[in-house]
Amino acid sequence: MSQDHAEGPKPESKDRAPVKAGRALLFIIIAAVAVAASGIAGRRHDDKQLNQWTEEQAAPSVAVVTPQRGGEARELVLPGNVDAFYTASIHAQVSGYIQEWRKDIGAKVHQGDVLAVVETPELDESIAVAQSELAKAKANLALAKVTAARWDSLRASSAVSQQAADEKDSDARARAAEVDAAQSNIDRLKAQKAFANIVAPFDGVVTARNVDVGSLVRADSNNSQALFTVADIHQMRIYVPVPESYAAELKDGMKATLDLPEYPDRKFQATIVTNSHGIDQKSRTLLVELLADNNDGLLSPGSFTRVLFQIPSDPNVSRIPASALLYRNNALQVATLGLDNRIALKTVRIARDLGTEVEITGGLSQDERIVANPPDSIGDGEEVRVMDAANEKKQAPPGPQGAREPGEHPKSAEEMAQTERGRGE
Repeated sequence: MSQDHAEGPKPESKDRAPVKAGRALLFIIIAAVAVAASGIAGRRHDDKQLNQWTEEQAAPSVAVVTPQRGGEARELVLPGNVDAFYTASIHAQVSGYIQEWRKDIGAKVHQGDVLAVVETPELDESIAVAQSELAKAKANLALAKVTAARWDSLRASSAVSQQAADEKDSDARARAAEVDAAQSNIDRLKAQKAFANIVAPFDGVVTARNVDVGSLVRADSNNSQALFTVADIHQMRIYVPVPESYAAELKDGMKATLDLPEYPDRKFQATIVTNSHGIDQKSRTLLVELLADNNDGLLSPGSFTRVLFQIPSDPNVSRIPASALLYRNNALQVATLGLDNRIALKTVRIARDLGTEVEITGGLSQDERIVANPPDSIGDGEEVRVMDAANEKKQAPPGPQGAREPGEHPKSAEEMAQTERGRGE
């Protein structure tokens, strides 16, 4: 009986074994279904992110800038010539020989100062002859007057005819006219004699002396060399040929600085007073005249100078990077960005090239968004993607379920493609 009791439980344990195996199989199936569902969901999420990332990467990334209104004040340096306020080349008015010269180069003179004296032997002889002619004319006039008076008294007694008396009166008047002519001739010769003293026409300085004692001078020589040159240097005139492109920017009253090689440590101030109002056809320049005070006499006529003009900024121009320019259809253009992030090409004109930047006129508003460095292939109406402030490109989407462990790097496009191939296998 004890034996039968010991063998009784065995059939019950054998019946439970199939039940446990079924439960385990069920758990395995459920886990497999869950893993498969999770993989499918993750794959769909990755596919969605990959498609979105691919579409974003298809549009080119660009950096944008806005034009800066107003150009920079700039300095224009041009060569110029320094001339005296007045310059007079003094020639001889009478022929003769230089008897003496009294002023040498560099001498300061006042108006009327004698520079040289001309000895005029021919003119002196002419004056002597004229004086003799005058004496003769006066004698003839005296005789004619006496004769006319006698004939007038005879006419009263009818001793002579009226015709004869009138002839004597006319002869007296003719003799009087001869006296006047002789006197006028003497006055003319004496006026010429006054030019024997060569004088300064105004206050200034003698800048040239081309004669010496005994030199022959002639009054009738049109091509004769000037005896003296006198310059008024209390103010100096500076003449500057300005290129046509800058002609409109230089106005009367504008200040300028003179830089002379003989005074490297000193600057002189000048003011624009006028210009020629005409462009030279050969040099395509406008002649501009400036005035500079020369109270200390340091500026010399004929000097070369560098003239520095401070040209104010132009509020009508805009500054943009030079890299933003495109050359299309024989014109300069820039790529602007609309609100829909599409490219609009606009034609511009360069006012001044500053190297890394250019000043342009017209075609742009101050709030325009301009592509800073557009590719050559960019086209009108093309959609682009604006880069962020740090100019960083967007990364590829993260791994499955969109989650990353701390320290895990985001997947690249190539890694995502490899993952998709693995899943397909």
